[in-house]
Amino acid sequence: MDEPVGLRAERRREEHWIDTLRVAENDLDFSPECGNAQQLVDSSLGFELELAEALRLRMLRVDFQPQFDLGSGLGCGVEALARWVRSTGEVIAPSVFIRIAERADLIHTLGAWVLHSACTTASAWCSRAAQPTTLSVNVSALQIDEAFFGVIERTLEQTGFPAKQLELEITESALIANLPLSIEHLKAWKQLGVRIAMDDFGTGHSSLSSLSRLPVDRLKLDRSLVHRMTLDRKGAAIMRLVVSLGAELDMEVIAEGVETEEQLQMLTDLGCPRAQGYLLGRPMAAELVQAALAKTWGNRAMPLHARVGCAVRESQRIDRSAASSKRSTMNSYEATHATIGHLRRS
Repeated sequence: MDEPVGLRAERRREEHWIDTLRVAENDLDFSPECGNAQQLVDSSLGFELELAEALRLRMLRVDFQPQFDLGSGLGCGVEALARWVRSTGEVIAPSVFIRIAERADLIHTLGAWVLHSACTTASAWCSRAAQPTTLSVNVSALQIDEAFFGVIERTLEQTGFPAKQLELEITESALIANLPLSIEHLKAWKQLGVRIAMDDFGTGHSSLSSLSRLPVDRLKLDRSLVHRMTLDRKGAAIMRLVVSLGAELDMEVIAEGVETEEQLQMLTDLGCPRAQGYLLGRPMAAELVQAALAKTWGNRAMPLHARVGCAVRESQRIDRSAASSKRSTMNSYEATHATIGHLRRS
């Protein structure tokens, strides 16, 4: 017997409520300034219709977070980030409304609008910028299909934004979920001249063989790796290996979520070429981006040589210990101690 319409509707509302709560509680990008979980739960039932109306009326906006070269401190790119402020003034976390868009089959409309809006804005920068700027735009796993090829092609034609400066970011888990299909579509997109970045790298389960097969230009290191590397030796070792891996595979590397001077210094010491995060610049309105990129090291409050936190970096300690084990002038106790430390680290 078919489920009564009333019961089916009630069950769907309950499932929707639970899903929204789970997203709000578990998502790492859910920050205090984006509202709180209970408010989202209380107002979740009308979210899909409200988001559809916001898309129709172009009530969303695109902010941009600057990215910097760690060798020179110069701005080298931006990441486009969708923002939604409800009519009530409540700011909804992107991680929340993007999942709502995916569930409500609105993600293709949202994704196409964000791409077009970001390219339109960045195209105006190109005519004034002294150097090329990479524009990174996030792509949902559900957008990895044949239709998105046409979206990219039309957007580049209509906005005049250079394809070589457009970078499409796709999460590691989305790419690995269906590797053959991902490879097929990414190769097609790259024929248009755009670049591909693997976002949230370090949180998925990609193997070296699968990573080498993907036509990826850049690895974007997840913020969890950045935060952990300053906490223990293993975290620093993992970051060192990932940076080296990118270089060996001819993939650029950029670290996201950089929030402290200690993290920035360690990334520099480890040879990570690029970074973004609140330390360097928060997501900002389009009219503020060029000024932020023009400032060396962005919005940092203190110079790179300033030391905050630990006086001795973990990476420096490892290098110094390895070098000390080779000194012939060390006495027996020091030589033994250094050897044991070296064995533990290996």
